[in-house]
Amino acid sequence: QHIWHESFGFNHFRGDDWMQEPCRSCDEKENDLGGCRCQAYMLAGDMNAADPVCSKSPHHQKILDARAAAEQTSADAPITFRNDRNSRVFARG
Repeated sequence: QHIWHESFGFNHFRGDDWMQEPCRSCDEKENDLGGCRCQAYMLAGDMNAADPVCSKSPHHQKILDARAAAEQTSADAPITFRNDRNSRVFARG
């Protein structure tokens, strides 16, 4: 209960005062709440940034590039399992 009510991490993201553009003025902000904070941090380097999966995010091109690369990958390529090292390689992409 203490963590839920008093921690910086939870309190920082309550409401929408923390949101940057394009989230701050977006019509969808009440529905998506700015998207995933973990994805924003991993791909944009800023936990307050718009989720890069959103087409309005200035970092959305990283998602499009990753998708295009995945679509061109041979079906014979081995599966790359997710771990800390592989996640960082993708994020630096």
